Parts: sequence; C-alpha cells; structure tokens
Amino acid sequence: MAAAAVLARLLEATPRDVGEEQHLLALEALASVPPGDLQGLAAALARSLGARMALVGRLIDAEHVEAFAVHGGEPFVYSLAGTPCADVLRGGFCEHADGVARCFPEDLFLQDWGAEAYLGRPLRARSGRVLGLLVALHDAPLPAGEAPYRQRLFEAYARRAESELEYLNQTARLEAASRAYRLLRPAQSAGEVHRLVVEAALRETGASTANLFLYDEAHDGLELAVSLGEGVPQSPRPRLPRGQGPAWGVFELGQTVYVPDASQDRRAGFTADQRAPAAYLGVPLSDHTGRVHGVLSLDTAATGENFNQEDRFFVEALAEAAGAAIARLNALELARSEARRFQQLARFSAQLSRTPDPEAAIRHALQTLLDLTGMETGLFAALDGALTPMIWAGRYSAKLPRLAKTYPFGSGKGLMEQALVRGEIVHVADYATFPGALPVFLKSGLKSAVAIPLRPRGQAYGVLALGTSGHTVHLSEELRDLLAGVARQVEGVLERHAFVAELERTREEALRSLGLALEYRDLETAGHTDRVTALALRLGERLGLGEAELANLRWGAYLHDLGKLAIPDAILQKPGKLTPEEWERMKAHATLGELMARQLGFLPAPTLGVIRHHHERWDGTGYPDGLKGEAIPLLARLFALADVYDALTSARPYKQPWSREAALAEIRVQAGRQFDPEIVRVFLATFEDSSR
Repeated sequence: MAAAAVLARLLEATPRDVGEEQHLLALEALASVPPGDLQGLAAALARSLGARMALVGRLIDAEHVEAFAVHGGEPFVYSLAGTPCADVLRGGFCEHADGVARCFPEDLFLQDWGAEAYLGRPLRARSGRVLGLLVALHDAPLPAGEAPYRQRLFEAYARRAESELEYLNQTARLEAASRAYRLLRPAQSAGEVHRLVVEAALRETGASTANLFLYDEAHDGLELAVSLGEGVPQSPRPRLPRGQGPAWGVFELGQTVYVPDASQDRRAGFTADQRAPAAYLGVPLSDHTGRVHGVLSLDTAATGENFNQEDRFFVEALAEAAGAAIARLNALELARSEARRFQQLARFSAQLSRTPDPEAAIRHALQTLLDLTGMETGLFAALDGALTPMIWAGRYSAKLPRLAKTYPFGSGKGLMEQALVRGEIVHVADYATFPGALPVFLKSGLKSAVAIPLRPRGQAYGVLALGTSGHTVHLSEELRDLLAGVARQVEGVLERHAFVAELERTREEALRSLGLALEYRDLETAGHTDRVTALALRLGERLGLGEAELANLRWGAYLHDLGKLAIPDAILQKPGKLTPEEWERMKAHATLGELMARQLGFLPAPTLGVIRHHHERWDGTGYPDGLKGEAIPLLARLFALADVYDALTSARPYKQPWSREAALAEIRVQAGRQFDPEIVRVFLATFEDSSR
C-alpha cells in the first residue's frame, strides 16, 4: 500500500513537473527575443502556447485596434465592437478555452478564421493608460487543467510586450515630433504653417487627400483653408456647416478620430458619385491655450488603404508642431508689433521734444495714437468751461464735425466726460452697448471708441478721443499703457508750455515794471513807457515785423533808458540847461544801459541795440557811436522816432506838449536828418490812416 501511494503521488506530480519545464522553456524563449522585436515576441508566444496565431495590437481609438505584430497572418485593423478584445480592454486577462466563435457571432474575423480558443490581455503603460492588447488564437479547445500555467505564461509575455510597446510608442512619437517640428521650421506665417502641414501629412502618410479646416466663428462653420491630394474636387465647398462631415466630430471632441471605413459613416462626404471604402483620420488643431481652432483631415478615398499607428503619431505631432509654430510666430509678431509701437513712441517722444507748440503736439499725438491702435478717427476736445471739439485727425466723414457740435458736452454721461472726470482711459469695444451712448454718434456708425484724458499738473485740460466706424478694436493692457504714455508726454509739453508762458509773463512784467520805475525816477510824464511801447509796436507791425522782432522791440522800449539809473539825480532832474560835462554824463546812459542790460543774460542782441542806439541819427550826428543811415539797427531807428514823437507831444517840467500836427510836421522835417525817411513815411501814413 505504501509503495502504491508513493507511485500514485509520483504519477500525480509528473504533469506539474512537465508543466514547469514547459514554462521555463517558454520563458527562455521570451528572454531570447531581441529588444524591440514584437514580431519575434508574438512568434515565441505562439510556439510556447501551441497557438495558431499570436498578435500584438495597438489601440488606434476607442473602437479600433491595429494588429501590427502578427505571427500566423498579416497585419490588419480590427474593429472592437462585438469581439472578445473589447472585453479584454475593459477588464484584464481573458480566456475562452473553447467555442469562442460561437460566443461572439458578430466577430467576423473569428468566424472566418474558425477560431476555437482565445487568450487576451490588455497592454498598459506605466500610467495605467491602455496601449493595446496581446492575443493568442487556437483552432482547437484548450485543456482546462493547464489554464493557470497559460495565464502565468501569458502574463510574463504581456509584461514584456507592455514595456516594448510603450517604448516603441514613445520613440515613434518623439521621431514624429522631431520630423514635424523640422518640417514646419521654415514657416514665416500662419498660412505657410497650414500649407506645410497639409503637404507633410500627404507626403508622409498613406493619405490620398488632406484637408485643413479652420473654425469660422462668425458663420459657425469649418472653413477649408488648404486642400491637397488626388481626391480634391475642382470647386470644394469652402465651409462645412456645424455637424456636417467627420471633421466636426474631431472639432467637438477635441481629440483624434479614426474611422477605418468612412463609407459607413453617414456624415462623410464623397466627391465621387458613390461611396467607396476609405479610411479617415482627423486630428484637432489647438492654440497654445488648448482651444481647438481647426481640424486636419486625411482620407484614403483614392486607394482604400488604412492608416497605421505611425501615421497617427505623425499627424498628431504635426498638429502639435503647428500649434507651437503658430504660437511662436504669434509671439514673434507680437514682439515685432510691440517693438514697432515702442519705436513709434520713441519717435513721438523725440519729435515732441522739438515741438513746444501745444497744438502741433496734440496733432502729432492724435496721429501717433491712430497708428498705435489701428483706429480711424481722432479728435481733441479742449475744456474751456465745457468740452469743445478743436482738432480732428485721421479719416472721417465731412458730417462728423457738424455732428460733434450737437454733442451735449457737460452732461457728464459721454465717453469723453467720463474719462475727464475719472482721470483715466475709458474704452468701449462696442459703442452701442455703452450706457452713455448718444444717438448722434450711434447714427454716425461709431463702433469702438476710446477717450484719453489730458490733465497737466493734475488739472483737467481736455480729451484725446479715437474711434472706428466699421471694425472692433480691443485694448490690451500693454496698448493701454502705451496710450497713457502718449498722454503723459503730451501733458509734459503742455506743462512745459505753461511753465514757459508763465516765465515769459513774469519776465514781461518785470521788464515793464523796470521801465515804469525809470519813468518815475526821470520825472517822465506818466504813461510814457506804455505809450511809446504801443506806438513802436504799431509802427513795427506796419513795417511787417515778425513776432520775435516785435518782442525784441517791446523789451527795448521798456528798457531804453535803463542807463539813467547810473546818472546822478542832480543831472537827471536838473530843470535848466546841462553843462557840457553834464551832457556828456547824460549821453553815457545809452552805453551804460546796454552794459547793464547785457548783465541780465537773456536779452537778445536786437533789444540791446535799441537800448544803445536809440539816440543815433540818420545823418550820423547822434550818439553814442555816431552811426549813420542803415548802419543804425532797424529797431533802434524805429523806436527813436516813436520816442521823439511821444516826447514832443508830452508835457515835461521844462516844456509844454506840442500839438499832434506840430509834432508830425517836425517829424516830417527830420526825415533824412534825424530819422530814417522810409520809417517816417510809414509813420505818417499810420497817423493818416488812423485819422480817417
């Protein structure tokens, strides 16, 4: 009995020993498969299991598998619907030891092949994502007792296949990405990127037709941007309405779509009269934010062939490279645009530094703002109690300035008033939606508008306004900052102008006050300084002097007797005749006055000439230099006549005033002697005109 029991145990153990030996041999066969040789792995698995077919399949999409490494057959694309492979992908290891074809009557492949037994297991990446599956098919039932052995063996082969397939996919994706980025590198515009994408997709895959669609938001359609290949119609429809064609499925899902036979897809359109078997592969085109803006569609309508996994990797890489290329080009264009804007701002700043005139600065600012924003019309409205349109720029209809006169300035509701009150830029992309929109501007077709306040020294001065009549303009933060920068520069010009004007007013008052002080010390008739200045300026205007010359003349009139500050009162206020020595001291006031005025440092040479030479005579007998004729500075000749006329017609301590007629007669007599004859002629004509 003992011997029989031992024999029974030995007989019972032998199959397990034999199974272990087979398992070890199968693992040795697996170990001998070279790295990357999935075809060899499938062959080793088939031999180890005694299977008629073994395959490694890659998942194309949720509904299709590409069997690319096949032992016992050719590569093929496999639809998952109604197959044991679908169960495998949803779960884990699956075995049908017999009758598998009867269990899955919809699986035409199993029916045609006459499969009896099936083993399958999903292949997953380290992340858990399904990559594909490993399958073995038998044409005879499998022994139930060997199921654990088969599963252990299958698991070992599956783990090796997983690592190989993940590496293969990663390598293929990297190679595809490298090729795609290299192919798109020469592109210099978005349109060129799109063209290169379609050309590369057609050249590098099995596609017979390649179409690139871009989403048209205005019409809610996919617009055909580029189309190449054998199946391109002569006049393709430029736009696909929503829901028409498989490209819309790609767009709405935002992921790759593969259809092995597009003839079975009711959404697919065919250029031929009847549908024919053709594969479809579509990938979404996205921008740098991930927003889908287009679709790359490929088909094999002219050949009826399938796409393989490498095709998918490549077109997905193309789509990614296209997004990166367009983002790069957009960033480059943005940088160039910003550079152009800053260059415009730099030029504007340089020109403003040479533009002291506020009106010229504002005109230049309006044109710069139009260039920066792409808007059409510019307006400056000045605040003088109420906002008043003053300066127009750019393109605008002739009726717009008339319409602007009806603008209810002061209501506080308008765009410009709000900008001025708030002290900040106010922008509306669509004027019709602006709560303060005025009917008069709505009727003018105003679309986008922006108002930029001018507040030099913190005081409201006016508003720079821009507008468009057709297109919408949006302001980025960067552009808003640039507009504010332009406004600050204009405010700087206004502040400098106000400062200079204040300095000029202060200087003018100081010079006039000094002249009045001299008048009081010299016991001149009250008002002499203002009278002689007004008369000299009137005469200068008749002679055609410019603003600068008139200013020089005016300052010379204020200070013509500045040197008398150095003359003693005993001489200056002596009621009787001066002695020769006293007269020489008195005549020195002309040169002393010039010397004193020169110390001020800002008076121009013509003004100094009036002070020094207003006692020169046309015949050369005057002082201090005895100049003759036109050697005497023009302003000095002119002022001398006005000074003498006022002296003749004014009362002094030592004389009574002359009548106007007597004074004019004396002036006429002195023409060519004391005075410039031409200036006398103009002077007399001036009085004749005023007496009419």
